[in-house]
Amino acid sequence: MTSRVFGRREVLLPQELRAVTGVVVAALAWEALSRGGVLNPAYFPPTSQILQVLWRDFRGGDLALHTLATLGRLGSAFLLASLPGLGIGILMGLFTAARRALDPYVAFLYPLPKVALLPLLLILLGVGNPAFVVTGSLTAFFQIVVNTMDAVRHVDPLLVEVGRNYGARGIRLFWKVILPAALPGILTGLRLGLGLSLVTVIAVEFAIAKSGLGHLVWRSWQMLATPQMFAAFLVVGGIGILLTRGLKRVQDRLLRWQPTVDVWA
Repeated sequence: MTSRVFGRREVLLPQELRAVTGVVVAALAWEALSRGGVLNPAYFPPTSQILQVLWRDFRGGDLALHTLATLGRLGSAFLLASLPGLGIGILMGLFTAARRALDPYVAFLYPLPKVALLPLLLILLGVGNPAFVVTGSLTAFFQIVVNTMDAVRHVDPLLVEVGRNYGARGIRLFWKVILPAALPGILTGLRLGLGLSLVTVIAVEFAIAKSGLGHLVWRSWQMLATPQMFAAFLVVGGIGILLTRGLKRVQDRLLRWQPTVDVWA
């Protein structure tokens, strides 16, 4: 069971143990069903075989190289999305004129599947990492812009009024009042954007890249090398968990002052 009191998280062993137990039970069930012939081992190899391939390819195969290629594209895409995304989102949240000027473009482009823009970007940037990185950044960019703008716009007016009564104006008001109040929404947008960047980068690697985890999954499927394919799946899932959980830890540390409640624990 987990309890959250005034922003401090008390982690109790049973909940974490239940999560680990669920993963272990699922892995053992997969192993038994595959070895028992209920699942076709050619398509669903035993868990132990997948883990052996994962360990072998990380040590002496190309899995580590493909992982580094994906992480490099993901890091570049997220950086390219987050820096301008935060700036434009804050600008649109603070100034009505900026919001009116930019909102039609955001509303038009936000729902578009960004992978659909890949052919255009390949024409403009050529086949290579620049086009892959820009495609991966676009989905996160619009998510970060929308979350940041909404977070700034929905700051409690009472907080702003109190800040003004204490003499805060201009940049001081933004830094001391608006930004701390908007930070939960902004950090949530960054977490969502990071996950979306990973999804888009993997999709781009599926489509056209010659390296990366997405390419490895596609190549393994073409060769019916299902243990390698599932090993790549595990690495992609592990990256997603580590990065989003890492950002969540950063968010919890920055927002210790914010109370959180688990309604149905």
